[in-house]
Amino acid sequence: NYGAAVLGVPCKATIKESEDGVLVKRTIPRSTLWEVAEEDLEVTDDVSIVEALGEPVKMTRGEYTNLKITTPEDMDVAGAILEERGMESVDLLA
Repeated sequence: NYGAAVLGVPCKATIKESEDGVLVKRTIPRSTLWEVAEEDLEVTDDVSIVEALGEPVKMTRGEYTNLKITTPEDMDVAGAILEERGMESVDLLA
């Protein structure tokens, strides 16, 4: 049994850690990193709440096209994905 489940994809990007935003402290191995798109709450996301309670969280492989829409550029990417799939996009910002 799991306390929660989340969709994720293996991280493709190289992730650098920096404490001051100027100097690189280290490169984090991406082999252990997964990218998840969660709704933002006060505590990062709802899965973080379950993690903080010490409950297991199941990682389920999603798709790279499962986007988190947070910027106008994200809307452009989502529209292109829908167009490629033959679906009509909706201008939510209009």
